[in-house]
Amino acid sequence: MSEPYSEIINKIRNGDSAEFRIIADEMKDKAFSLTIKILKSKEEAEDSLQEAFMKLYRAIIENQFEARAKLSTYFYSIVYNTAVDNYKKLKSKRFSIVSIDVDDSNFEEGDDLLKKYYENEIKQSVYEERHEMSSDKKISGREVEKIIKSYIGHIPEQYSVILTMFYINDLSHEEISDLLKLPIGTVKNRIFRAKAKLKDIILKKYPEEELLQYV
Repeated sequence: MSEPYSEIINKIRNGDSAEFRIIADEMKDKAFSLTIKILKSKEEAEDSLQEAFMKLYRAIIENQFEARAKLSTYFYSIVYNTAVDNYKKLKSKRFSIVSIDVDDSNFEEGDDLLKKYYENEIKQSVYEERHEMSSDKKISGREVEKIIKSYIGHIPEQYSVILTMFYINDLSHEEISDLLKLPIGTVKNRIFRAKAKLKDIILKKYPEEELLQYV
Protein backbone atom coordinates (compact mmCIF):
# COMPACT_ATOMS: atom_id res chain seq x y z
CA MET A 1 0.00 0.00 0.00
CA SER A 2 1.64 3.25 -1.17
CA GLU A 3 -0.86 5.43 0.71
CA PRO A 4 1.21 7.70 3.03
CA TYR A 5 -1.20 6.96 5.88
CA SER A 6 -1.00 3.18 5.44
CA GLU A 7 0.90 2.53 8.66
CA ILE A 8 -1.42 4.74 10.68
CA ILE A 9 -4.48 3.13 9.11
CA ASN A 10 -3.20 -0.34 10.01
CA LYS A 11 -2.62 0.74 13.61
CA ILE A 12 -6.15 2.14 13.84
CA ARG A 13 -7.60 -1.09 12.47
CA ASN A 14 -5.59 -2.99 15.07
CA GLY A 15 -7.20 -1.03 17.89
CA ASP A 16 -4.91 1.97 18.33
CA SER A 17 -7.61 4.66 17.97
CA ALA A 18 -5.27 7.37 19.27
CA GLU A 19 -3.44 7.26 15.93
CA PHE A 20 -6.48 8.79 14.26
CA ARG A 21 -5.53 12.11 15.86
CA ILE A 22 -2.56 12.35 13.46
CA ILE A 23 -4.88 12.16 10.45
CA ALA A 24 -7.34 14.60 11.99
CA ASP A 25 -4.67 17.17 12.83
CA GLU A 26 -3.24 17.11 9.32
CA MET A 27 -6.56 17.36 7.47
CA LYS A 28 -8.79 19.48 9.71
CA ASP A 29 -7.83 22.95 8.43
CA LYS A 30 -8.29 22.19 4.74
CA ALA A 31 -11.46 20.24 5.46
CA PHE A 32 -12.85 23.13 7.49
CA SER A 33 -12.18 25.53 4.59
CA LEU A 34 -14.40 23.41 2.36
CA THR A 35 -17.10 22.88 4.99
CA ILE A 36 -17.52 26.55 5.87
CA LYS A 37 -17.83 27.48 2.17
CA ILE A 38 -20.99 25.40 2.15
CA LEU A 39 -22.51 26.01 5.59
CA LYS A 40 -21.43 29.67 6.05
CA SER A 41 -21.46 29.26 9.85
CA LYS A 42 -18.46 28.47 12.03
CA GLU A 43 -20.49 26.53 14.59
CA GLU A 44 -22.39 24.51 11.99
CA ALA A 45 -19.18 23.86 10.05
CA GLU A 46 -17.41 22.57 13.16
CA ASP A 47 -20.29 20.21 13.93
CA SER A 48 -20.41 18.97 10.35
CA LEU A 49 -16.66 18.44 10.26
CA GLN A 50 -16.76 16.42 13.48
CA GLU A 51 -19.45 14.25 11.91
CA ALA A 52 -17.29 13.79 8.81
CA PHE A 53 -14.32 12.67 10.90
CA MET A 54 -16.52 10.14 12.70
CA LYS A 55 -17.61 8.76 9.32
CA LEU A 56 -13.98 8.50 8.22
CA TYR A 57 -13.00 6.71 11.43
CA ARG A 58 -15.81 4.18 11.01
CA ALA A 59 -14.87 3.69 7.35
CA ILE A 60 -11.31 2.84 8.39
CA ILE A 61 -12.08 0.42 11.21
CA GLU A 62 -14.87 -1.26 9.21
CA ASN A 63 -12.60 -1.64 6.15
CA GLN A 64 -14.86 0.49 3.97
CA PHE A 65 -11.86 2.56 2.89
CA GLU A 66 -9.96 0.67 0.24
CA ALA A 67 -6.17 0.74 0.36
CA ARG A 68 -5.78 1.62 -3.31
CA ALA A 69 -7.69 4.89 -2.84
CA LYS A 70 -6.13 8.16 -1.73
CA LEU A 71 -7.23 8.87 1.84
CA SER A 72 -7.37 12.66 1.46
CA THR A 73 -9.58 12.46 -1.64
CA TYR A 74 -11.81 9.89 0.05
CA PHE A 75 -12.12 12.10 3.14
CA TYR A 76 -12.89 15.31 1.26
CA SER A 77 -15.73 13.52 -0.51
CA ILE A 78 -17.11 12.67 2.94
CA VAL A 79 -16.61 16.28 4.08
CA TYR A 80 -18.41 17.69 1.04
CA ASN A 81 -21.35 15.29 1.13
CA THR A 82 -21.78 15.64 4.90
CA ALA A 83 -21.83 19.43 4.64
CA VAL A 84 -24.39 19.35 1.83
CA ASP A 85 -26.61 16.95 3.79
CA ASN A 86 -26.40 19.16 6.88
CA TYR A 87 -27.23 22.25 4.85
CA LYS A 88 -30.37 20.57 3.56
CA LYS A 89 -31.39 19.57 7.09
CA LEU A 90 -30.66 22.98 8.59
CA LYS A 91 -32.32 25.04 5.89
CA SER A 92 -35.07 22.60 4.92
CA LYS A 93 -34.76 23.56 1.30
CA ARG A 94 -32.86 22.54 -1.78
CA PHE A 95 -29.17 23.33 -1.43
CA SER A 96 -28.03 26.03 -3.82
CA ILE A 97 -24.77 24.23 -4.63
CA VAL A 98 -26.84 21.84 -6.73
CA SER A 99 -26.96 24.69 -9.26
CA ILE A 100 -23.22 24.29 -9.64
CA ASP A 101 -23.97 22.53 -12.92
CA VAL A 102 -26.03 25.37 -14.39
CA ASP A 103 -25.05 26.54 -17.84
CA ASP A 104 -22.54 29.39 -17.98
CA SER A 105 -24.97 31.39 -20.11
CA ASN A 106 -27.03 31.97 -16.95
CA PHE A 107 -24.22 34.09 -15.51
CA GLU A 108 -23.29 37.61 -16.49
CA GLU A 109 -19.64 37.35 -17.46
CA GLY A 110 -17.49 39.05 -14.85
CA ASP A 111 -20.22 40.38 -12.57
CA ASP A 112 -20.72 37.12 -10.72
CA LEU A 113 -16.99 36.84 -10.07
CA LEU A 114 -16.14 40.39 -9.04
CA LYS A 115 -19.17 42.30 -7.75
CA LYS A 116 -19.37 40.93 -4.20
CA TYR A 117 -15.60 40.98 -3.84
CA TYR A 118 -15.37 44.67 -4.65
CA GLU A 119 -18.34 45.49 -2.41
CA ASN A 120 -16.53 43.80 0.46
CA GLU A 121 -13.25 45.53 -0.45
CA ILE A 122 -14.92 48.96 -0.25
CA LYS A 123 -16.20 48.17 3.25
CA GLN A 124 -12.79 46.98 4.38
CA SER A 125 -11.01 50.04 2.99
CA VAL A 126 -12.54 52.17 5.75
CA TYR A 127 -10.32 50.36 8.23
CA GLU A 128 -7.12 50.36 6.18
CA GLU A 129 -4.26 52.81 6.60
CA ARG A 130 -3.50 54.59 3.34
CA HIS A 131 0.26 54.18 3.71
CA GLU A 132 -0.15 50.42 3.52
CA MET A 133 -1.11 50.80 -0.13
CA SER A 134 1.90 52.92 -1.10
CA SER A 135 3.37 52.25 -4.54
CA ASP A 136 6.82 51.37 -3.20
CA LYS A 137 5.57 48.57 -0.97
CA LYS A 138 6.64 45.11 -2.13
CA ILE A 139 4.09 42.34 -2.38
CA SER A 140 4.36 39.47 0.09
CA GLY A 141 3.08 35.93 -0.03
CA ARG A 142 0.87 36.72 2.93
CA GLU A 143 -0.79 39.59 1.06
CA VAL A 144 -1.44 37.42 -1.98
CA GLU A 145 -2.93 34.72 0.23
CA LYS A 146 -5.18 37.29 1.91
CA ILE A 147 -6.48 38.52 -1.45
CA ILE A 148 -7.12 34.97 -2.67
CA LYS A 149 -8.98 33.96 0.50
CA SER A 150 -11.11 37.10 0.39
CA TYR A 151 -11.89 36.55 -3.28
CA ILE A 152 -12.88 32.91 -2.79
CA GLY A 153 -15.08 33.97 0.12
CA HIS A 154 -17.07 36.40 -2.01
CA ILE A 155 -17.76 34.58 -5.25
CA PRO A 156 -20.72 32.23 -5.94
CA GLU A 157 -20.54 28.64 -4.71
CA GLN A 158 -20.40 27.55 -8.35
CA TYR A 159 -16.81 28.78 -8.27
CA SER A 160 -15.74 29.00 -4.63
CA VAL A 161 -16.28 25.32 -3.85
CA ILE A 162 -14.33 24.26 -6.94
CA LEU A 163 -11.46 26.68 -6.17
CA THR A 164 -11.34 25.49 -2.57
CA MET A 165 -11.15 21.87 -3.71
CA PHE A 166 -8.47 22.69 -6.29
CA TYR A 167 -6.21 25.05 -4.34
CA ILE A 168 -6.84 24.20 -0.68
CA ASN A 169 -7.81 20.52 -0.80
CA ASP A 170 -5.32 19.78 -3.60
CA LEU A 171 -7.82 17.78 -5.63
CA SER A 172 -7.20 17.27 -9.34
CA HIS A 173 -9.59 18.32 -12.11
CA GLU A 174 -10.60 14.67 -12.47
CA GLU A 175 -11.25 14.22 -8.73
CA ILE A 176 -13.38 17.39 -8.58
CA SER A 177 -15.29 16.27 -11.64
CA ASP A 178 -16.04 12.87 -10.07
CA LEU A 179 -17.01 14.35 -6.70
CA LEU A 180 -19.32 17.06 -8.03
CA LYS A 181 -20.65 14.96 -10.92
CA LEU A 182 -19.66 17.69 -13.38
CA PRO A 183 -18.07 17.41 -16.83
CA ILE A 184 -14.33 17.95 -16.49
CA GLY A 185 -14.61 20.73 -19.08
CA THR A 186 -16.95 22.63 -16.77
CA VAL A 187 -14.55 22.25 -13.86
CA LYS A 188 -11.61 23.53 -15.92
CA ASN A 189 -13.68 26.40 -17.32
CA ARG A 190 -14.78 27.56 -13.86
CA ILE A 191 -11.19 27.47 -12.59
CA PHE A 192 -9.93 29.32 -15.68
CA ARG A 193 -12.58 32.06 -15.43
CA ALA A 194 -12.08 32.57 -11.70
CA LYS A 195 -8.28 32.67 -12.03
CA ALA A 196 -8.53 35.30 -14.79
CA LYS A 197 -10.70 37.54 -12.62
CA LEU A 198 -8.44 36.96 -9.62
CA LYS A 199 -5.45 38.09 -11.69
CA ASP A 200 -7.32 41.30 -12.59
CA ILE A 201 -7.89 41.98 -8.90
CA ILE A 202 -4.27 41.45 -7.92
CA LEU A 203 -2.95 43.51 -10.83
CA LYS A 204 -5.00 46.47 -9.62
CA LYS A 205 -2.86 46.42 -6.47
CA TYR A 206 0.57 45.21 -7.58
CA PRO A 207 2.78 45.39 -10.70
CA GLU A 208 2.78 42.23 -12.77
CA GLU A 209 6.54 41.72 -12.43
CA GLU A 210 6.16 41.37 -8.67
CA LEU A 211 3.70 38.51 -9.17
CA LEU A 212 5.99 36.29 -11.24
CA GLN A 213 7.29 34.50 -8.14
CA TYR A 214 3.74 33.40 -7.29
CA VAL A 215 2.69 32.26 -10.78
